[in-house]
Amino acid sequence: MGQGGVMLFLLNEQIVDVAIPEIHLSKRWKVLGCGDPASMRAREALEFVARVVSAHVREGVAMEVNLVEDLAALIIAKTGANAALFPVTDKRVGEARLTILPETILSSLRERHVHEGQAPDLEQIWPKAA
Repeated sequence: MGQGGVMLFLLNEQIVDVAIPEIHLSKRWKVLGCGDPASMRAREALEFVARVVSAHVREGVAMEVNLVEDLAALIIAKTGANAALFPVTDKRVGEARLTILPETILSSLRERHVHEGQAPDLEQIWPKAA
């Protein structure tokens, strides 16, 4: 975990900071509309995130940073992963792939994105997903 309980999280090609995911989630789950996360299983959490990602893909709308942070907190709290790929093919979202990436990789991806405007190359991170 990063400084002060802040974790970086990669959701598709968006990287966000999530401070203390369980606390973040306890404050935001009602806004998120996922139901009480305490009673959710990991699979239910991932299905919820997949539905949210699908809706944005269908509408062709990028997810707002706040939403990505909320979804990231849910995934972290329920699975411990710090990266999730919801592969999109023909505007349909496939089954989630989760992994734990070293913090150094996530921070270098974010630095490159901030300084060079380059979104993370999903083929490098998820070779089998592309």
